[in-house]
Amino acid sequence: MKQEMLFSGIGGQGIMMLGEILCNVAGAAGYKATFAPFYGQEKRGGRTMCHVVIADGMESPIISEAKVMLVMDEKSLADFQHMMAADGTLIVNSSMIALEPACTCGAVKKVPFYELAAELGNSKTANMVALGYLMRYLPFLSLEAVAGEVKEAFKAKPKVVPLNVKALELGYGYEK
Repeated sequence: MKQEMLFSGIGGQGIMMLGEILCNVAGAAGYKATFAPFYGQEKRGGRTMCHVVIADGMESPIISEAKVMLVMDEKSLADFQHMMAADGTLIVNSSMIALEPACTCGAVKKVPFYELAAELGNSKTANMVALGYLMRYLPFLSLEAVAGEVKEAFKAKPKVVPLNVKALELGYGYEK
């Protein structure tokens, strides 16, 4: 088993946290996981992107093509859609992306992550909504294990833990 993924957005959208959580859960489940973060040169609001590879054995941390790609803004879509696998799934944050993808891939899923997060009362949980939705395409990892890692990631801010777990569950259960 080998799953190559790419996640991208604007600094502050929680893209790196999402990738780190997945790698931690995959490692705990016995898989080899690599996390390769890339940051823009800007201090704030710059481009962030990470490659995540989860496999049975050690693999390159840099993907050749994404089986699953999550893009949170239009520039990320424009910059990285060419890296989609022909049979891959492109997950688009329809809250910030109006452009139609130009790439050929197996499926394009448009999900309003910010609107869903706002329904919970805090749009800052959009990355957890996205992570929950993403879990539908990673059946080899359990949602319960990811929820446990989310709790661990936010343990320094215990008041926000229930909201982030709820956002994760909302994303997982979202149907369009």
